[in-house]
Amino acid sequence: MKLLKYIIGLGCCLIFLNACEDVVLNLEDPGAPTDATFFQTESQLEVALAGIYQSLNFVRTVPFPQLLDHTTDYAFNRGNVGGTVPATTGGLTSTEGITNAYWNRFYTGIQRANNLLTNMDRAKAEADPDRFTAIRAEALFLRAMFYSYLTELFGDIPFRTEVATSLENLAIPKTPKDQIVSSIIADLEEAAGILPANQTSGNRGRASANAANALIARIALYNGDYAKAESAALKVMNAPESPSLFADYESLFTNAAIGAPEILMDLSFTDGTQVHELPQRLGTRFGGWCQLVPAQQLVDSYETINGLPIDEDPAYDPANPYENRDPRLKASIVVPGEIWTGHIIQTHSDSIATWRVENGVPVERVFNPNAANPGGRKIVDPFDGTEYTAGGANRFVSFTGYFWKKFADEPALVEGGGAQRRSEQPIWLIRFAEVLLTYAEAKIEAGNVDGTVLDAINQIRERAYNGSGIPFPAITTTDINELRRIVRRERKIEFANEGLRLFDIRRWGIAEKVLNTTLLGSPANGFSKIGGEMQFIPDIDEDGFISYDGAPSEPRKEMGDLNYRELETRVFDSRHYLWPIPQAEIDATAGQVSQNPGY
Repeated sequence: MKLLKYIIGLGCCLIFLNACEDVVLNLEDPGAPTDATFFQTESQLEVALAGIYQSLNFVRTVPFPQLLDHTTDYAFNRGNVGGTVPATTGGLTSTEGITNAYWNRFYTGIQRANNLLTNMDRAKAEADPDRFTAIRAEALFLRAMFYSYLTELFGDIPFRTEVATSLENLAIPKTPKDQIVSSIIADLEEAAGILPANQTSGNRGRASANAANALIARIALYNGDYAKAESAALKVMNAPESPSLFADYESLFTNAAIGAPEILMDLSFTDGTQVHELPQRLGTRFGGWCQLVPAQQLVDSYETINGLPIDEDPAYDPANPYENRDPRLKASIVVPGEIWTGHIIQTHSDSIATWRVENGVPVERVFNPNAANPGGRKIVDPFDGTEYTAGGANRFVSFTGYFWKKFADEPALVEGGGAQRRSEQPIWLIRFAEVLLTYAEAKIEAGNVDGTVLDAINQIRERAYNGSGIPFPAITTTDINELRRIVRRERKIEFANEGLRLFDIRRWGIAEKVLNTTLLGSPANGFSKIGGEMQFIPDIDEDGFISYDGAPSEPRKEMGDLNYRELETRVFDSRHYLWPIPQAEIDATAGQVSQNPGY
């Protein structure tokens, strides 16, 4: 936590915390120090570095990775939290807040990094040589991470590695994405040769050699350089201080995993400096607002315990769709009937009351704010005769019937009283699991399948089943096409709500398929009709696209019934493979920065 301590403890850092708006390319940061009196001491370099990290710690009500995932086929956004709805419904424009927010925040981070890297030699004689070199390496890492997100979101963008010093050299045209990728990979390789393999527990949230190599592997994979992706992933896998997978998948996304060897890079939060509202937005109505919620399409993407998609396993029971499924389903998503936040979570229209649970035992019958009942409807609880009047504010329940468990910070939801809006739950940016699946995918796409590919995938699958008492379904096939489907399915469910899905479906060229559909929620009152009477099972194709043709669905309504709920008509065409460049930047550069096609 030393990074946050620098932000808190050194008054000079306040100059870094001002946002920068309406500036050309966001390459000028009015809050950053540029005068000759700064960058003179090691402490001042640390303050400058903390300012760069603060730009990465990007919260737009919720952390930026979770916001990105809610622009995909994973989930529904009730209330347009963070501005994702235009991105899912075809309305994204060059003036939308979400495109401007990512552009501005990450370019501010780039300018801060360039400012430090350009001026830090002033402190070279005074600073400890090893720390001086490490500060430079961390700045290179952070700048590369900012550029990696910007190039994946926007494609070709203005690229600068030195601080802008005048209005004359402030506006620059775009640089091709492949040139930027080559440059930032070189920076990351330099950083990896300097930084420690892993950061100490007191420095979590800071760059390391393993994080740098993992980021190289990600960037190379995204850009089709499979040899580079494989070699960088191997450097992490074979490092003297090699990471390892956290034993319990569900606990991995709680404070129990803080400092775990699997976590290579994270966003750290501390009350009093920076917090987020993710629990409020994810949580059930026992503490939350259920605004960001998983879709039926995601729930149906989890395999059965036999290692098969639900449409390929004869043992799958559509009337009991949550049973005998990959344990990551219930580790990631709260489904009806589960105990969560100390209550049995029910979303059926008639479940106007539920149980409060202590130590696994129901102890008190309570009003169920998660029931889909319109205001004024009176129901007598058959258990004890209590008469309840449902609150109209709770209609539609979560809209999908499901809630995110990953990163939902259950303790904050239970505490309530505003704790759910001041969450310190850290967010993982890079995990060792990603390195393993990157390695496997790179070798598959290169046509170089061997036992190490199967081992990498099976490590992930085995961890998913750890503690379940169910033998994990090991992958044994060496067929490249089948392995490609498997590794893509693994990425989809392993990294749900972690911010990687948008870039995956774009680079696989399947975004036009999976995002041109009607997003669905579960039947409000259960699967007795769709799964029981009809025995309906959706069809899942080789790209993981799920078709519900033949199943009854209808627009959501207050009471709900036994049909799927139609939540949102998704729209995606070829132009949406890139976000639009913010119009303010195009105007400010007098057209030197050109707009992306179609906008």
